[in-house]
Amino acid sequence: MNEAEYRTMFEAEDRHWWYVALHELILRFLEKEGQQKGRLRIFDAGCGTGRLCQLMAPHGEIEGCDMSESAILFCNSRGLGHLFRADLNTLGMGSERYDVVTSIDVLYHSAIRDDRLLVGKMFRALKPGGVLILQSPAYSFLRSRHDAAVHTRKRYVRGEILRLLKEAGFTVETASYRISFLFAPVALYRLITKFSGMRTGRQPRSDVSTPPALINRLLLLLVRAEDRLVGSLGLPFGTSVFAVARKPL
Repeated sequence: MNEAEYRTMFEAEDRHWWYVALHELILRFLEKEGQQKGRLRIFDAGCGTGRLCQLMAPHGEIEGCDMSESAILFCNSRGLGHLFRADLNTLGMGSERYDVVTSIDVLYHSAIRDDRLLVGKMFRALKPGGVLILQSPAYSFLRSRHDAAVHTRKRYVRGEILRLLKEAGFTVETASYRISFLFAPVALYRLITKFSGMRTGRQPRSDVSTPPALINRLLLLLVRAEDRLVGSLGLPFGTSVFAVARKPL
């Protein structure tokens, strides 16, 4: 992504409704794994500025990487160790090393040369019975200046994520869209602003901006309520695809 976006992310992750709800959802699945296995060995493939790793740390041993030096510097400022700069295209993740691998908004990135190869690599890195927690942006028609700012290569539909996971050998336990209740206003906003970055000639910027506290709180409550359905009924559409998949024993 554009380098300025890492600071935007770092400053927003602790309180922005989108990040807070997503991290709570991931931790919910992580806690279930911990209840069964005790302390976990976790790898965050594309750790960004490190807030998720910070939240997962009480559940086990955390490792992670990001290809951006800026991202790793922000991770260091959080006091996180065992996070390093690496290119996931060439990184050797090892075999049967981790109980959990997280990959949050990574597959979509323009730097990822082969999403099937990366999913296969994460499958091999997991221990038998291990879990991959994955999220990617949804629907190509939502592509906008936000995608230009964060260097989007591809936005997925649920069926594509399911195929990637099953072809790699995973058993898919959860595969659902997220941010459904807000889908219409988000889609309208994205369509309105789709070409604004091109018209102005300025460097595009992402949509990450923390709203006023009351609005942020209301949006968080709304998405929290929605996320209760993600692991059970699933949601038929949304701005992201969220999946939890297990490596067979």
